[in-house]
Amino acid sequence: MCGGVINICMNKYLVTLHIQGQRVKTAVEAASAIHARLLCQYQFGMGCIAVPPKLIEHDGYDEAELEQLMDSWPDTIKPIGPKPPKPAAIKPTKPPSPEQMRITQLKANVDRQREVLQRERDHQKRQRAAERMRANFGGH
Repeated sequence: MCGGVINICMNKYLVTLHIQGQRVKTAVEAASAIHARLLCQYQFGMGCIAVPPKLIEHDGYDEAELEQLMDSWPDTIKPIGPKPPKPAAIKPTKPPSPEQMRITQLKANVDRQREVLQRERDHQKRQRAAERMRANFGGH
């Protein structure tokens, strides 16, 4: 300790991270490999480290060795999975002419009238069946 200041040796570490589906190499200055890991996790999130920190600059390392380490490091990968397809555009339809609308309405009216007719027939059948039941059991 010199004059109230602690002299900490900072080293440079090479770390490969997973960021948004891609592998990214970065250099981190830290006191130790654990410190480099913690710095990366703090900045990019837990589980972001693809390859643990590797010491690249310390007394004796130079830029040529750094380049050699970078070349031997795994290449980055493309994002995982294809992009989702864009939704198909809805094509506008031409409004029907007044004649076409009239025919459509008449067809709908025919269908409704058939349903009404069938309901009325069913209702009348139930009424006749109920009258027969009353006549059969009412006389005894």
